[in-house]
Amino acid sequence: MQQERLPPLPSRLGLACYKCFKEEDTSLSRCTGCHRVAYCSVECQKTDWKMHRPMCKALSAIENNPLAAATLFFSLPNEPTTDLNFLHNQTEAHGSNILNMCQLSLKRKATTAEQNLVAWEPRCMVCTRTDQLIRMEAAKNGAPSEPPARLVPCPQCNLSFCCPAHWPAARALHLRPCEDTPGAAARSHCALNREVRGDVLFAAAMAGAHHASGELLWAPERTERAWRSVARAGASWDEEFSADLRSSVPVPAERPMAPWIRAASDNLTMPMTILYALERLKDDDAWTRKHTLTVHILGAAVKEVQAAMVFEEILHRLPEVKTLKLVFCGPEVPGARVPKIIPMETCPDCAAHGRRRVHEYVADTYHGYVHNQGPKFAPPDLCIAFNPGAAQESAGTWPATRAVLVARKIPSVFTAYGREEADGEAALLRAAGAALLPGMGPGRNPWGSSKVIPAPNKVYGFYAVNGWLAGGFK
Repeated sequence: MQQERLPPLPSRLGLACYKCFKEEDTSLSRCTGCHRVAYCSVECQKTDWKMHRPMCKALSAIENNPLAAATLFFSLPNEPTTDLNFLHNQTEAHGSNILNMCQLSLKRKATTAEQNLVAWEPRCMVCTRTDQLIRMEAAKNGAPSEPPARLVPCPQCNLSFCCPAHWPAARALHLRPCEDTPGAAARSHCALNREVRGDVLFAAAMAGAHHASGELLWAPERTERAWRSVARAGASWDEEFSADLRSSVPVPAERPMAPWIRAASDNLTMPMTILYALERLKDDDAWTRKHTLTVHILGAAVKEVQAAMVFEEILHRLPEVKTLKLVFCGPEVPGARVPKIIPMETCPDCAAHGRRRVHEYVADTYHGYVHNQGPKFAPPDLCIAFNPGAAQESAGTWPATRAVLVARKIPSVFTAYGREEADGEAALLRAAGAALLPGMGPGRNPWGSSKVIPAPNKVYGFYAVNGWLAGGFK
């Protein structure tokens, strides 16, 4: 059940080959149709043309559409600005307009890869212009004999862009501490971009070694002797996992573990967030000694299923729990139209001590699952929804589920990628009658992934898997 690797960020930005993703020691040529993607060779371009052609034609058609020009130039600033609210509203409106125009031309919904081309289109940090808008403005003003100036990337991070004349205004914004920095030490937007750049190269090196997508699926095999709070002061990804990961990989002592920790956290965030939520939502620690601990994962999809092995970390941190039962419930759970209950393999230590992990897969909404269970339904110790996007993308599938959770008083927590989504999700939970507990959102998740990604349709800011807690209630 391998996922095809989507073009990584540099490929979406035209900084790496859009087919083979090569970026180091290679000469790239832009597609002459859309000017958005680049290729390292004629062979890569020919191989990718069948997939790229529909979106290429859709993007190219925009430049010859007078109505499109009028729409896209509306409210475009004449001077650079560092007003982030204005910039984000502008980029979100522009991205939405471009995507709608492309989908009208495609006569279908854009694929994830096609949507990514729009969402991460390079934009000037302080005026939001794209190369396409610069070309359209030049044509509008009389088609100069020389090609119009293109956006230039920051020479330090190579992931943020600017009109050549706007760098003085952009520099202060780009180099100031960023509020989306994970952990305690604030870093600049430029520094975080450099970290992202390193993570992309790390994922490219890992692709094929651990997972086709470049993800690092790892969890330590050690078992803790006793439960230790994950909500204690000072607990961190580095403290909890660095030594085990270094001995497992292994990484030479002189090499930093940060890229490995960030990569591992992208999946380990799920069991660690579950443990954190259980600790914060329960009145005492009796749950750490239960014979069977049951967790229902709402809105589960491919990511949760493919990363199933990392959930054994819950057993490893709860040595008195004998059975961990996980129910993966969601319309997108692969291959589970008929519910499946599968005993999973455990590590030798868990097997020797009779500790079991049982997974149930249900391709249904959670309220549908509860209804179908009828009197057999047993409330779990925790329900958790990882990054459901209910506030923005999939609101129609969640109201009935939120109502069931609140009505049955099931301990629950929802996570989000970023602040905006968390705030929206929290509002929906409150509207459903949930009394959100202090410290459980909306706010940062101490066990959100430490691997950040530049926010789509933005010129500033980042998001992370489970980066925020939208709300916890019981």
